[in-house]
Amino acid sequence: MDDNTILADNEHATRDVLSADSLRQLEFENVLEKIKNYCYSDLGIEGIRKTYPVNDTEWLRLEHQRIDEMKHLLSKDDQLPLEGLSDIRINVQKTHVENSMLSPTEILNIGDMLRVFRLIRGFFLSRTENYHQLRAYAENLYENKILEKHILEAIDDTGEIKDTATRELAHIRARIKEKSAKLRTKLQRILKKVSQEEVVQEDFFTLREGRFVLPVKSENKYRLPGIIHGLSQTGSTVFIEPSEIIEMNNDLSLLHGEENREMRKILMNLTAEIGDEAAEIHSSVEIMANLDVILAKARYALEFGGMKPEISDEPFIEMRKIRHPLLVHGKGLKGVVPLSVTFDMNKRGHLISGPNAGGKTVALKSVGLNIAMALSGIFPLGECKTDFRNIYTSIGDRQSIENDLSTFSSQMTQLKNIIDNSDQHSLVLVDEIGSGTDPQEGAALASGILDTFVNTNLFFIATTHQSSLKTYALNREEIENASLEFDEEKFVPTYKFLQGTPGNSYAFFLAKNIGLNELVISRSKKYLGSKQKELETSISVLQKYRQEAVKIRVEAEQEKIKYHQLYEKYDERIAKFNEKRDEMLQKARTEASEIVSGANALIEKAIKDVQEKEKSFAAIKKDFSQEKEIIEKKAKKIESDLKKSRKIEDTLKEGDSVKMQGNENTGTIVQIFDDGNSALVEFGGLKFKVDINQLIKTKPVKEKKREGSDYVKYDINSRIDIRGERAEEALRQLDEFLSNAIMSNIEEVNIVHGKGTGALRESVHLYLKHHPSVKQFRLGEITEGGSGMTVATL
Repeated sequence: MDDNTILADNEHATRDVLSADSLRQLEFENVLEKIKNYCYSDLGIEGIRKTYPVNDTEWLRLEHQRIDEMKHLLSKDDQLPLEGLSDIRINVQKTHVENSMLSPTEILNIGDMLRVFRLIRGFFLSRTENYHQLRAYAENLYENKILEKHILEAIDDTGEIKDTATRELAHIRARIKEKSAKLRTKLQRILKKVSQEEVVQEDFFTLREGRFVLPVKSENKYRLPGIIHGLSQTGSTVFIEPSEIIEMNNDLSLLHGEENREMRKILMNLTAEIGDEAAEIHSSVEIMANLDVILAKARYALEFGGMKPEISDEPFIEMRKIRHPLLVHGKGLKGVVPLSVTFDMNKRGHLISGPNAGGKTVALKSVGLNIAMALSGIFPLGECKTDFRNIYTSIGDRQSIENDLSTFSSQMTQLKNIIDNSDQHSLVLVDEIGSGTDPQEGAALASGILDTFVNTNLFFIATTHQSSLKTYALNREEIENASLEFDEEKFVPTYKFLQGTPGNSYAFFLAKNIGLNELVISRSKKYLGSKQKELETSISVLQKYRQEAVKIRVEAEQEKIKYHQLYEKYDERIAKFNEKRDEMLQKARTEASEIVSGANALIEKAIKDVQEKEKSFAAIKKDFSQEKEIIEKKAKKIESDLKKSRKIEDTLKEGDSVKMQGNENTGTIVQIFDDGNSALVEFGGLKFKVDINQLIKTKPVKEKKREGSDYVKYDINSRIDIRGERAEEALRQLDEFLSNAIMSNIEEVNIVHGKGTGALRESVHLYLKHHPSVKQFRLGEITEGGSGMTVATL
């Protein structure tokens, strides 16, 4: 091995150590410990514990797709037939040892696994539409019905070899049964005789060393001829094989020997048969282990709201509404504030500032932990798009007395190793960069390190209290300031991540809050430079303006959504009205045509009657008048129906309140156009150009608003049917449905999810449990749909 090879190996080993240490700092193992609780077997637990980030992006995409399919299966399909799944790898390996023989229980376990292979393979092969990746994975499972049948025929459910395993064994056991029966009969006669003579200790017989014996009192051991097979623990009883049954016992022992030889032969044959298929069985065990891992990951994602990440080949990271997994485990989704952050080649770094206990370190770990999960084939808790990244961290107090390292020295050692091993494919997370030494020197060092990160083209996040670093970040296009929001009125952190805004340390506020003397604080402020004061004040004002801007933007988005929905609603209603109008016109034309035809027929009939003179002129005139009256009535009815479609500009004017035909919402005419055929009408704040023939004048109605709400209640359906949908799609529809219901002031909604396996119902209940606008929910009453529907109060 040359020097270059040794150097490369050492560099690779150093990177592995750095990555492993970073995962420990992020507490990645605690996430795995949670996930392993969802495994079905020890095989899955072992697989989860071996999980770590990988750079095989193609495998990651496939794994995420398999997890997504498994989530759908858990939500909507039957349970996987996993009964009998166990780790049989050691047993299979034993078959490679010469003259080895598996026990009946070991063979039975292998038979159970063969059944699992067959059932799981058949399960997915019969479901080709929804589980393409799982099906492709499961179809490689080994199936051997002949071997499975041989094991089933030889060994029963208790692990005993069946009498019917072979003809020879059945014959031997029949002889044993016959011989044992005769021997027992003989013993009963002997026991009855010696019992009357009070020779035996107890009135029964037993087995010692595989031979039938009688328990005889020690003092009577010479009164019963036979062979002594031992004493009781107290010595008061001797176990004697009567001489009368010695030959019968010998015959029975010989038969048991034959039985053992035959059973060994059966087990040896089965062991050899399993050994011939060992490679395929072992490969299928690995597949089942991976399926158990996928199952656990899917259960975890369903429990905690994990979302399928997108693995990209472009240098880009986008995370939306992610949450710290360990916090979610303890507090639930509602109890953890999400954050959103983006990295690209223009914004490669984020500098997070703010007070102590404000959530900076949690934000740092949230990003690192969710990226690590996505790159390990685990759904992160939030939306995540990322390319592959080597994750390196320097988090927490790394002070070491043993190695004579201070906090600062320890951090510098870590950062030196990170700089030496990181590249453009790295994500670096540093907590309190440059702390633990002189503030000016620490800030200068931190600036140089961040410059190096920028020049390396890697992505990074660093947290700090240094005001000079906030200014430094403002002057670097590649670095964006960020902070965690702090409520100055309540004096508590809100943990909301503010991208683009630096944060104050609030040192004086915190000191005052814990009771530090005002005089001390006043004296301290004298030593705070004017530039520092100006910076802190500017940041405070900037945060205030940002909060107001965010609030305005949210309100604008809500208004936009509301009016867009209103526009779509009226657009749809106009289309329906036009369709209805066209139907009415067509019907009127048809009826008018029928009237004309009827009138023509009436005239022709009258002429014919006059010509043929079959009726008197008076009778003909009477019939003609009657038929004419019927036709006139039809014509008047058509005329009445068409009045709604005629121009009514002479009765409508600007400012009038009107309704559209087929719609109960009231609007106001803003303008009647010059052509007299159309008008501009305002409905609920939106203006529509409407055919004037569609308008009906009505009394003005004062718009009512729900008390405490800025939103008008519109005609929104209070029921949603998500039966048959995959869990992820169903929850997306449910989220949109609830948003519409909330903006429409609907207080109670009905969610139809069906009964099925109950998995979709559980997903819906978990979502409702963590939804901030859901007060409570319950299953429907029997008259409402029972357990197939959930009623939620908003």
